[in-house]
Amino acid sequence: MVGGVEAQSQSPESLILENVHVIPMDGERVVRHVRLVVRGGEIAAILRPSVGVARAPEGTQVVDGRGGFLIPGLWDMHVHVEDESDLAMLVAHGVTGARDMFGSPEHLKLRELVRSGEILGPDLVLAGPIIEGEPPPELASVIATEGRRMVATFEDGSAAVREQHEAGYDFAKVYNNVPAEAYRGIVEEAKRLGIPVAGHVPFEVGLEGVIAHGQASIEHLRGYVWELVPAEAPQQPGADLRSRTLAWNYADASRMKALAAETRAARIWNTPTLTVGLIFKPAAEIEAYLEGPEGTFVEDDWKSVLRDRTQIAWLSNFSDEDFRSAERSLEVQRELVGHLAEAGARLLAGTDRSPWGLSLHAELRELVASGLTPYEALACATVYPAEYLERDDGTGRVAVGSPADLVLLEANPLEDISRTLQIEGVVRRGRWLDRASLDALIEATKAP
Repeated sequence: MVGGVEAQSQSPESLILENVHVIPMDGERVVRHVRLVVRGGEIAAILRPSVGVARAPEGTQVVDGRGGFLIPGLWDMHVHVEDESDLAMLVAHGVTGARDMFGSPEHLKLRELVRSGEILGPDLVLAGPIIEGEPPPELASVIATEGRRMVATFEDGSAAVREQHEAGYDFAKVYNNVPAEAYRGIVEEAKRLGIPVAGHVPFEVGLEGVIAHGQASIEHLRGYVWELVPAEAPQQPGADLRSRTLAWNYADASRMKALAAETRAARIWNTPTLTVGLIFKPAAEIEAYLEGPEGTFVEDDWKSVLRDRTQIAWLSNFSDEDFRSAERSLEVQRELVGHLAEAGARLLAGTDRSPWGLSLHAELRELVASGLTPYEALACATVYPAEYLERDDGTGRVAVGSPADLVLLEANPLEDISRTLQIEGVVRRGRWLDRASLDALIEATKAP
């Protein structure tokens, strides 16, 4: 139990949402003035007002949607949750599914507790521990390896995937320094076992290599900077995050269109995580953010890190001027995202930062700022995650037979994507959580 909200197993036998406008996500359209019926955790009917409806059976909860807009539950496709309160925070902000990119035995337990209905949380898709190789010795102080599954050979890579598959993880995540031979062992064993490989683009493999091997998704646009920065540029991408981040300022934008087309042809997905750019902002903007509405939910230890980023190994070699340059590089990354979208390459909404739930809405705004329409951005958090995960049960849509994971908004997000934060209520597995219930969840997760 979190924030005074009981376990999901207390759902009513059925639920009716009256007087709602549905955004089904099967095209850019709104189905207006409908009555939506939920039974057994699924959408049982979507009825027009002209259709007569018998008296609701006993045990049915009837909610007046008051002309609100109903969208599918959202997915954050790049999270790092730690505990039950993180899961509650996601649901409180309309996130009913999440892909966790650095799993552990504790995450496996959380996933089962959510599945059984013992705790409130989104559906979880879990990576195993990050699979990584040894960093260059001269950069060991700025490249984290703690908690990673370290590999060096083809056999190491194969064994890492087998271990994670046997433990029950859903996919394997690769990182920057995985050697090419170990990567080959990872992808071959993953194909044999039928699980995806996702994550970064190992330096020895490169963008062309991960495309050729059929990696399922690329996180943070990794790999593209190496293809976009000319050899004569004064800042070249290297093994540390600082060099790669600053190198974006020298990207040749004329190369983006061809790379986007190649990405689309390879059917490879990208999770840009643009909102994680918060960590690169100048100190004054960080402070303004921490003093703003979201800052209420930032834990004290993370506030301390944002105020002194030398505490993070991979940011410890950035200067103040570097952070100013890094913020400018985000504009270049947005331009690449716009080209990917224009080419029809597959995009997923993911955040890589807390406050969980809130950050996904920030990512949707970033996607629109990159040139996507509000509908396209919303698809990156609904139908596209369902497609990526190969869910054929109606996940990501509002349709008869779809899971009853829904978000009721005050106003139409297709007109303004920021309206996804104007949440009146959430339906999770057929259970209605009204604004008061969501506020209770949020209050319980506020940083002390």
